[in-house]
Amino acid sequence: MARLFSLRNTRLLLKRTSNIPLFKHVGGIRSCSYISAFPGEVKSSDDLRKTEKRVQILHLNCSGSDEKSWTGIASKAFFKSYKEANPNHVIQEVNLWDKELLQYNLSHVASKMRMVTGQEIPGDRENITLVETMIKTLFSADKLVVSSPMWNFSIPYVLKQYIDCIVQPGLTFQETTTGPKGLVTGRPLLLVTSSGGDYTKEDMTKLDFQVPYLKVIFGFIGFTDVRHIYVNNTAHEERGQLLEYIDKAVNKEVKQF
Repeated sequence: MARLFSLRNTRLLLKRTSNIPLFKHVGGIRSCSYISAFPGEVKSSDDLRKTEKRVQILHLNCSGSDEKSWTGIASKAFFKSYKEANPNHVIQEVNLWDKELLQYNLSHVASKMRMVTGQEIPGDRENITLVETMIKTLFSADKLVVSSPMWNFSIPYVLKQYIDCIVQPGLTFQETTTGPKGLVTGRPLLLVTSSGGDYTKEDMTKLDFQVPYLKVIFGFIGFTDVRHIYVNNTAHEERGQLLEYIDKAVNKEVKQF
């Protein structure tokens, strides 16, 4: 599986961009300089190069074992069909269980706050650049796929950590006089989720802190076009029925995504 960026690789990239300020203020709004993730320049929300050779899909995968996880099975089936229909599109998978991914902690928070207030100290630049590199990967994609099983009514902690890394003021959203505004716009999002029970039932919806949260938090940073493949009731349904549902759902989403 593809790795996002190791700390070692990021440090090498830092040497090449050490003369570029990470943060700058434009009209009172903070923006940042990025390092390329996919080949080519960073894409703005108004410049999605949706030609047959330039469409790029980012897959955030926290499914664990693809062979045992229903979200792994469903996402694998989706990308197989999608690639057959769109052979020139580029797919980058980020394994959120990769131990070399950034472990976001209080030192990163402190570095960010010092830099945005003009109190930067040695080491802050490298700390926050690791976060910005993850955000650059997100911005470089035309489409986003998130595959996540339900854990304790919510999401695995590795996906929550990724979200805490990339949801940053001035980078993926900005404060305005009318409230927060998402900056990662113009891109569709496909959620591939699973659960042991059926959380679409009236008496179960109140326990679903997975899908509503994912729709809200990604919507907050600009993803308003959201599709969903939901493999539910996996603890009770027959395997054949679940596979049949996945096949139908995949065929539908490949045509629309």
